[in-house]
Amino acid sequence: MLKEVNIDGIFIAPFAADLFFALLIFFPLRMFFDRQAIQRWVWHRQLFDISVFVIIVSIIALVFG
Repeated sequence: MLKEVNIDGIFIAPFAADLFFALLIFFPLRMFFDRQAIQRWVWHRQLFDISVFVIIVSIIALVFG
């Protein structure tokens, strides 16, 4: 069973910690995609960003969960 993360007496759900670490990975990856002009190959940029974020969160949850 997953336990809550304790940060100075504030309990945070493990999924919220996964989301935070996914954001730390997602933002540099998005900047890399911007430099590589990935929008030429993507139909809808916002859907692509959400999909990449969900993939990152899923990988983090599977590896550390």
